[in-house]
Amino acid sequence: MRYSLVTFLLLTLFFSTCIFGQHNMVKNVGSMVNMGKENFASHIQLDTIQVKKNLFGMGPLGKMQGEITIFDGKPLGVSVDEHGEGIVSTSWKVASPFFVYANVEKWQSFPFEGNFKSLENLQKYVAEVAQKNGFDLNKPFPFRIAGTFDKITTHIVMPRSEDIKGFQAGKKQADYDLIKPIGELLGFYSQNHQGTYTPNNSLIHVHFISNDQTVMGHLDKIDLAKNSLTLLLPQTVQPESVSMQVNDTDFSKGRLGNMQIIDLKDLTKFHGHLCDGLAEGFLALKGALFTLFPDSIIDRTNVRIVSKPSPCLTDAAIYMTGGRYQFNTFYVSSEIKSMYIVQRIDNGKTVSVSRKANIKPSIIDKMGNQATENKLSACELDTLRMEEDKYTRFLLLTNPNDIFEIQVMNDFKWKPILKNTFKKTDVLNKNMSQCKE
Repeated sequence: MRYSLVTFLLLTLFFSTCIFGQHNMVKNVGSMVNMGKENFASHIQLDTIQVKKNLFGMGPLGKMQGEITIFDGKPLGVSVDEHGEGIVSTSWKVASPFFVYANVEKWQSFPFEGNFKSLENLQKYVAEVAQKNGFDLNKPFPFRIAGTFDKITTHIVMPRSEDIKGFQAGKKQADYDLIKPIGELLGFYSQNHQGTYTPNNSLIHVHFISNDQTVMGHLDKIDLAKNSLTLLLPQTVQPESVSMQVNDTDFSKGRLGNMQIIDLKDLTKFHGHLCDGLAEGFLALKGALFTLFPDSIIDRTNVRIVSKPSPCLTDAAIYMTGGRYQFNTFYVSSEIKSMYIVQRIDNGKTVSVSRKANIKPSIIDKMGNQATENKLSACELDTLRMEEDKYTRFLLLTNPNDIFEIQVMNDFKWKPILKNTFKKTDVLNKNMSQCKE
């Protein structure tokens, strides 16, 4: 028996409303290739964007009167004055012939080092880091790069028609070479929007904003030695959003009725770190418990559980169900075929929950076994962590109905056993040196 229809709908609703990922993160209006044909007609008034909090975006200003960058909810417009200087102003009362934007509440940081002599180099590296960290490159996403840059070249577009304020005969843009500027690059990556909001020959559209926000422009060239910069990508998973409601007693000798929310963030603190096994445990048990308690309110005083011996799975079992060995509500077995066997005590209904075949990347188990035997180098250990982190993001952004299978067990007998010889694998490499490559 798989998830009930009610359970499936609850889980689907949960994942569609509580976790934000790449899906529909980036919005755009107008088109780069069509704006000239349309005489640079406006396709958006910035003040009509409803959600301005944590907003990031870019496009041309008005009828090619400059550049627009929205940076963390602040609109920055830059135009070229009669002396050729770029003048930055702040106003929502501006329009654009094409625009790309996204609301990003939280960002995750990655070290960013390399020799970048072109935008192609930059584009390739951003894509590599994003893909390694679980991003689907078929879906567009924004990115930021912060630090001190050796040399960059930017431009600010200028009006094409003399009836537009700011027109200067013979000039379609003003170019600027910036030496050692301190600030950020804000960019949008897409494999499917060339000519829409990225140039026909590029997958990225990038603007530079100085730290004091007095210098801004469209990035044309970049020349970096091995600078220490920071790449920021949207945080696509929020562990605190992966939650469920539980029912506990209200004090040490109290009554049932203490309703509270527990989430993956809480479990992470209990366990020590977020990892793929912990995410699997939380999601698998959430589905199993929903099956036993169709109203989705989990009575943790009315559950007992058998777990595989993984440190991650056992910690998830103890925390989420309240099961304890000393109270005959928890034990560990390497003999069970599933991840967990969970039983509702009052009616005896029992379910097993398993991960479906070919879901987990084989490299994780292969390298994990080598790590357990202390056969991985420091750098290989980092590679394993990268693969596990990527898989964790996949787990948290995928409907659990596609990952786990829940079956009702009609003949299960509760036979607790005590065994304390299982190997605690998550501390075996705690003294490993750092990777030096």
